[in-house]
Amino acid sequence: MAKRIKSEKPALIFIKDWAAADSLIREIASHQICIEKLEAIAKLKIDNTKKVMAAGVGGHQRSIKNLQESLEAFATAHRDEFKKQKSRKLNFGTLGWRQSTAIKTAKKTLELIKQIFSPALQKSCIRIKESVDKDALARLTDEQLANVKARREEKDVFFVEPLSPKAAEYK
Repeated sequence: MAKRIKSEKPALIFIKDWAAADSLIREIASHQICIEKLEAIAKLKIDNTKKVMAAGVGGHQRSIKNLQESLEAFATAHRDEFKKQKSRKLNFGTLGWRQSTAIKTAKKTLELIKQIFSPALQKSCIRIKESVDKDALARLTDEQLANVKARREEKDVFFVEPLSPKAAEYK
């Protein structure tokens, strides 16, 4: 699908006739093809870099996991040396245990919150992201829009839509 280019600025290049205008559209298409080719090349490089990084990082992650499990086994075996402390500070870091709490919910938790809790408590326990739906507002009358401090703004916006094939088809 061709990309539309919108512009509200006056033309900076003198265009003498429709053939010249068509030539400029061809030039835009040419630039778009170059951009798409560069984006495709960049995507390939990024994907390859991610693969190389994953291969290199994988060994380090396995080593870290092994070292952590070894340290946990050591600390567990020497737990009596911690006495009342939960952690022990060493030269290169700290190891030990810390209290961790996680909330597990069932599929029915949301519905049960709505049924059991007061509206105030429901509001504090349910996360809702609210935003204006401009598509829905577009279906309202101008009077309804005015009531909610919104307005319909219509204007002619210039665009150029070159008929250019995707860069992937060019090689």
